Amino acid sequence: MDELFRTSRRLAPIDIDSLSHREVQILTLVAEGKTNKQIGAHLYLSAATIHSHLKNVFRKLDANDRAHAVAKAFRAGVLQ
Repeated sequence: MDELFRTSRRLAPIDIDSLSHREVQILTLVAEGKTNKQIGAHLYLSAATIHSHLKNVFRKLDANDRAHAVAKAFRAGVLQ
């Protein structure tokens, strides 16, 4: 288990600049617990557009899901 922890810490750092302003906005709202529909309503976008942005966020952060993306963004200092 200790080896797993040490290995995960050595992963490549997140390139904060690779996230667009809109992606950071959406990730911030995800961190607040908002759904795609709620985020879309807040930003005047469709839930499908939010889903598309989140797919890009997951790819850029090498994240598996919303919680993983939020955790990685917090660790990288993208979110506070």
